[in-house]
Amino acid sequence: MSDNSVNAAGHTGIKAWVIIVPVVLIGLIFLPSAIVMGVGMIPTLVARVVDTSPGKRLSITVGGFNLIGSLYFLHRIWAMGQGMDDIQPTLGDSFGWLCALLGAGIGWVVFGFMPAVIGKIAETQTALRLRNVTKEQERLIEEWGEAVRGLHGVREVKKEED
Repeated sequence: MSDNSVNAAGHTGIKAWVIIVPVVLIGLIFLPSAIVMGVGMIPTLVARVVDTSPGKRLSITVGGFNLIGSLYFLHRIWAMGQGMDDIQPTLGDSFGWLCALLGAGIGWVVFGFMPAVIGKIAETQTALRLRNVTKEQERLIEEWGEAVRGLHGVREVKKEED
């Protein structure tokens, strides 16, 4: 079986070393940047540890926003020349930490609100589908008569007013 074969679940099986080796090599070349980004991405590590969601969706959401917030650190160290001596002043910048932590916090908020957003979308789609079925049923009743409705036909549903 090859390294890039498809397993029974339908996922491409990529060996870990195929990803780890290039990341380590790039990290060694850009060591100060890698250190700064590694430290700035600590909130993502915390999210990964506490993530119990299927597919580790919390880690992905927090990680993406944390990465965006940590780009301030990356910009700062590159502007300073990317030397080993530039790591401490870069990580000592409180605005950088505000950006990184705010990004991670936004990731937590987005993850927390997504079930409600998805629920509202599903509710709206269901209401639209029901309305289309009702219209089609009414058209058929006009054409063929009330017998078309049958026992399980859609009846007009009235919402209770508060």
